[in-house]
Amino acid sequence: MNVLIVEDEQLLASELAERLVHLDSSIKIAGQTDSVSATVEWLRNNSCDLMFVDVHLSDGSSFSIFEKIKVNCPVIFTTAYDQYAIRAFEVNSIGYLLKPIDEQDLAKALNKFREIRTVLRDDLESLLKNLAKPSEPPKNFLTRIMLSAGKSQMAMNVEDIAYFMADGRYLFAIAKSGEKYFYDSTLYKLEEDLDNRQFFRLNRRFLVSFGSVSHFTPYSKSRVKVKLKPEAEEDIVISSEKVKEFKQWMVR
Repeated sequence: MNVLIVEDEQLLASELAERLVHLDSSIKIAGQTDSVSATVEWLRNNSCDLMFVDVHLSDGSSFSIFEKIKVNCPVIFTTAYDQYAIRAFEVNSIGYLLKPIDEQDLAKALNKFREIRTVLRDDLESLLKNLAKPSEPPKNFLTRIMLSAGKSQMAMNVEDIAYFMADGRYLFAIAKSGEKYFYDSTLYKLEEDLDNRQFFRLNRRFLVSFGSVSHFTPYSKSRVKVKLKPEAEEDIVISSEKVKEFKQWMVR
């Protein structure tokens, strides 16, 4: 772990460096700076995992560092005053240590950094794994279908259909206008071909569009009865097993 110490009192900087290495032998002091300008210059040419920064430096407030250059690592501030705590957490701060720095507080700050770094590393690894997976091509859902009415055929936009109804071996499309058409397919295949955000399979006979559901009411044995528009020729009941899924679909 590479650490930058920003402190204008050399004795305090050396003491902090010793205490950090004592607490964690993996820590390497990558650099020590004593001013805003020196810190900005160091960050332009180097990088680190963590910074310990005194609020008051020889040429001004250390908060101006963050106005002059983008800091990409977490920061733990050190100061003899506590009135800067709120401003400290407006930048990359994960800790705020009052001087003289207590050993226990220093250890807690390091532990907090380790926890944050672990979470970030796990998130990054998960992201990289997902990016490495071959992405599935987006599914092309049906947007228009061919319908029949007697000897006539016509193409209709799926968005103009209220619901589909299976009747024995036949499948019918009920348009939002109320007309009934024959559709040469099965309810099972149609369920796969339509966008499930727009259509929901209520039971073995009905596949309905979101806009066709007028309302639904409780029915016996934890089931619900659904009212469609245009109104269906029969009562439509959803089994208790599908009620939760149906309600989630309705408020998606």
